[in-house]
Amino acid sequence: MKYRTVRVAALAAVGLGLALTQQACASGVTVSSEPTAVAPAVGGSEAPSPSASGPVRSGKTGQPISTGNGGSGQTGSTVAVCRSKDVKVDVNYQPHSDGETTRKALVALTNSSGRTCKVDGRVAISLVNAADEVVDVPVKEVDEPGEAVPITLKPGRTAFEGIKWTVCDKSDSDCGVGNTLRYNLEASTDGPVANLIGFPAPEKSNITMKSLSIGTLQPSTQGVVVW
Repeated sequence: MKYRTVRVAALAAVGLGLALTQQACASGVTVSSEPTAVAPAVGGSEAPSPSASGPVRSGKTGQPISTGNGGSGQTGSTVAVCRSKDVKVDVNYQPHSDGETTRKALVALTNSSGRTCKVDGRVAISLVNAADEVVDVPVKEVDEPGEAVPITLKPGRTAFEGIKWTVCDKSDSDCGVGNTLRYNLEASTDGPVANLIGFPAPEKSNITMKSLSIGTLQPSTQGVVVW
């Protein structure tokens, strides 16, 4: 009969659905009654977007891509400290009035290396005699014309400091006598020989110092020797 045939077909369909549900549960698969979304075709033009909360990662290494410095992809590098071997120093003797016992000089420290480096503080200056020995002279470090400031020196750029000393009679026991000056960024004495401008000829050993004061390195000459 037609009614009986339809009822049997419906029962069969329900039985088949129940069997499929039981099989899916046994496999750990969740069955949803909602329509299944169609997956994008492989090789499509659109790639899935990265998570908004996670970092963008390199396809080669899987490491986060740096976007420091305004998203340039480059991280800031650390500037190395200038060493004595990285610089050259000119010491420029300053004019003075006759009868004065104080002398001044402008120290110009130039980055002569091929890399950028930084200075912060002062460059030590020491008196050296004809025997290439450092002469014992009392040294005072002063914050003149102000406190030291960090200065980054690209190759060829210069920082400045002033030095001031009291001259003395060569015959005095506490008078230091020399013929040249040395500079040092790592220690308080010795180092490479400075280039002297306006000083007495070295062979005369006419540089005399009873005491020496050393100012701070500055980015310009303003006020460096006016103290």
